[in-house]
Amino acid sequence: MSTLKVYSTSVTGSREIKSQQSEVTRILDGKNIKYELVDISQDNALREEMRAKAGNPKAIPPQIVNGDHYCGVRLGGRGGGWVVG
Repeated sequence: MSTLKVYSTSVTGSREIKSQQSEVTRILDGKNIKYELVDISQDNALREEMRAKAGNPKAIPPQIVNGDHYCGVRLGGRGGGWVVG
């Protein structure tokens, strides 16, 4: 069984990123979906791993991956939403 990973950061000045990270974890917790929270602020290699899996060298958290399958992308800006593949 593959592991759902949520890439996030504990170090950000962006309220939008904090809010979206909280929203993702709140939804997963509410549905009792198990996941691993990966804090990319702890290691640059984790940030690069997240970006490689997202297929975007400028990807920012939160990003969602299930095993090797990229599942979600954070859409920036007001009125942004989530795309889940």
